[in-house]
Amino acid sequence: MLKKIIACAVAFTFAFGLTACGSSGGSEYGKAFDDYAANLDEELAQEVAETISSFGDDPVMGMRSAGSPAEQQVVDYIEQTMKDIGLQNVEVEEATVDGWTFKGANITFTNADGEEQKIDLGGYQTTLKADNEECELVYVNRGTEADYEGLDVTGKLVLFEVNQEEDWWINYPAYQAKVKGAKAAVAMREFVEEGTDRVGVQDVCGPADAPALAISEQDCEALKAAIKAGGGDSVKVVLNCDSEVKENVKTHNVHGEIPGATDESETVFVFSHMDGYFHSTYDDAFGCGVSIAMAKALIDSGYTPDKTIRFCFHGSEEWGREGSEYDWSTGAYEEIMTTHPEWVEGAFAIVNNDGGYAVDGEEYSGIMTSIELKKFVKDSVGALNEAQDYSWSYSNLSTYTEDFMWTRQGIPAISAGSGEGTKYDDLGYHSTYDSYEAQPLSGEGLVEVMETYGKLVIDLDACKVRPLNFKARIKNYDKSLDDGQREAIRPQLDAAYAAADALQTKMDEVEAGDDLDAAIELNKQTQEVYKAFQDSLLGLDFMNVESIVRHDMYEDNVEYLDAAIKALKDGDVQTAVDDYISSVDWSWYDMNFDEETCDYMKNQLFEKRDDTWGAGLIEFPHADTSKVTRSLCAKYDEENPDVTEEIAELKALKATQEKYLAEVYADELQGIVKATKLMNKYAK
Repeated sequence: MLKKIIACAVAFTFAFGLTACGSSGGSEYGKAFDDYAANLDEELAQEVAETISSFGDDPVMGMRSAGSPAEQQVVDYIEQTMKDIGLQNVEVEEATVDGWTFKGANITFTNADGEEQKIDLGGYQTTLKADNEECELVYVNRGTEADYEGLDVTGKLVLFEVNQEEDWWINYPAYQAKVKGAKAAVAMREFVEEGTDRVGVQDVCGPADAPALAISEQDCEALKAAIKAGGGDSVKVVLNCDSEVKENVKTHNVHGEIPGATDESETVFVFSHMDGYFHSTYDDAFGCGVSIAMAKALIDSGYTPDKTIRFCFHGSEEWGREGSEYDWSTGAYEEIMTTHPEWVEGAFAIVNNDGGYAVDGEEYSGIMTSIELKKFVKDSVGALNEAQDYSWSYSNLSTYTEDFMWTRQGIPAISAGSGEGTKYDDLGYHSTYDSYEAQPLSGEGLVEVMETYGKLVIDLDACKVRPLNFKARIKNYDKSLDDGQREAIRPQLDAAYAAADALQTKMDEVEAGDDLDAAIELNKQTQEVYKAFQDSLLGLDFMNVESIVRHDMYEDNVEYLDAAIKALKDGDVQTAVDDYISSVDWSWYDMNFDEETCDYMKNQLFEKRDDTWGAGLIEFPHADTSKVTRSLCAKYDEENPDVTEEIAELKALKATQEKYLAEVYADELQGIVKATKLMNKYAK
C-alpha cells in the first residue's frame, strides 16, 4: 500500500445475510467456504511473508524496489511457489518502468561526546553516489524557504524533520534543498507512535536529481547535538551512498490461475504486490502470503470455480515513475494498460490483499470497495466479521492501491484496509518497524483476514451477475451537490434513480435464472454503465489524497476564496491566510517554499502523468494564489494593511473557479444522462 490513508469515510458495522448471490449448502456460510477455511495454511502464509521480506538490495535496510535485483529474487520465488501449490498457467511478464536500486547509505561523524559514530540511512527514489566523501551537514529545521535564511548550504547535506501526514510531502523540502544548492537532503520522518531508532520513507513524487536520504529520530538528534557542540551551524561528516534511478528498466508481474468451468469464463482477480520499503514484512509480503494461502486453500479444498480466479503479483507498486506526482502502482498500470488490455472484457471484480495487516494487538480492520460493491461486501462478510475479533468497517476505495487504474477501466474492486485502526500505520508503515520483530504477527488476525477475503472471492464466483448497486453511486453524487445544484438537476437525478431501479430488477431476474449467456451479456452491459460513471464523476484534488467527485475541488475553492475575500474586507489578514487561502489547491506550499520549488511541482503534475493512473483526472489548472499568498504573508503582522489589490486578485481567481465549476457540473450532468440512457437500455 502506497500511502497512509489520512481520512476514512464514516464506518459502519453490519450483520447481513450469509452469502451474497447464492449458497452452496453446508453451514451458515456455505460448504464451499467451510472447506476453504478448513484448508487454510497459516504457516504457509507466514513463510511466504518471511521469505519475501528476507530479500533486500541493502544488507542493512533491505529495500526491494522497481527493477532491482531484490525484486527479481521475489519474482523468482513467487513464480516457483505458485507452481508448487498448483496454480495453472503461471506466467512472468515484463513491464517497462523507471527503476530504483538502493544498495545502502551511511554517514560517519564525531558526535557530541567526541566519539566516532556511524549512522545507517534509508533512501528515497533519487540518484546519489558517494564513496567516503567528506562534506558538511547543516540542520535546517523543517526545510522550508525561511529555514535557509542566513545559511549557505552549497554542496552540503541538509538535515530536517518532516511530517508527511500533517505538513508536506518529501518532494517539497527535497527540491527546496536542490534549489538552495545542497548536495542532498537527509530527512527525519515523524511518526505518531514512539520509536526513536525507526527510519521511515515514502515515494518521492519528485525528480531523481533532488537527492534525499532518510534518518531515524535518535540519529537526527545525535547530529543536531554534534552541531551544537561544535558551536557552528554544521558538522563534518563522511558520506557513503549507492542510490540510483534509471529510466526504462524492467519490472515484472507474475500471474497464475484456477481456471473457470468453461473457456468463456469471466475472471475474478486477486492482487498483491512484491516490492516494498525496507524489509516490509507486512506491506505487502504479508499480502503475498495471504494470496498464496488463499489460492492453496481453494485448490486443496477441491473448489471448482465457475469463473477463472487469477492471482496477480505486481512489481513496482510502491514506485515506478521518476518525476511524477503519480509515481506509484506502475506495475499494475502497465499490466492492464499495456500487457493485457484485453483482460478488461470479462473481468468480473478485483480482491486486493494490500492492507489489513494483522499485527498483534490491533483491534480494527477494514475493507475498501467500489461504491457499487459496498452492499455486496457487507452482505458477503458482514455476519462473518461480526463473529470475529476485529472491529470491521467499510469505506470507499482510495488512490493508494494498485486496483485504482483497473477500476477506471471498468473493473470494480475490493481492497483490504486498516479501517479505523492505526496501530500498524502509526508505528510500522513504510519504515524499519515493518517487521515481525517490531510488530509481531497475530495468528488469529491472519486467519480472520484470510477467511474474509476468501469468502469474498467465493461469493463473487457464486454470482452470475456482477453485484453492482448503481443507486449507491447516484446517491453518493447526489449527496456531494450543494442544495442549489441538486435542485437544478432534480429531474435528471430522479430519472437516474428510476433507471437504476429498473436495471436492478433486470439484474435480479437474470441472477435468479439459469441463462448463463444472458448473465455474461448483462455483465458486459453493466460494465459499460460502471465505466460511464467512472469517466464522468471521478476526479482528484491537488493533494492526491483521495479520489473525489470532480466538482468537489472547485466547490471548495469557491467557498474558501469567498471566505478569504470577506475576511480581508474585515481587515483580518491572518484569518484569511490561515483558515481559507491555505486550503486552496497548492497555497499551503506557496506559504512555505520558494517560487522555483512550487512552480516545478505544479508543472510536474501536468507534464508527467499521461502514462500514469492520474492521467486526465484534473482537467483545469490550479487556482494560482502564489502572488497573493506571498503578498499577504508579507503583510501578515501589519496593522491595517492595504489589501485592495489582493482582494481584486482573489475575486478574479474566484470567478475563474466558478467558471470551471460550471463546466464540470455540465460535464457531470452529461455523464449522468448518458449512464441513465444506458441503464434504461439494458433494463429492457
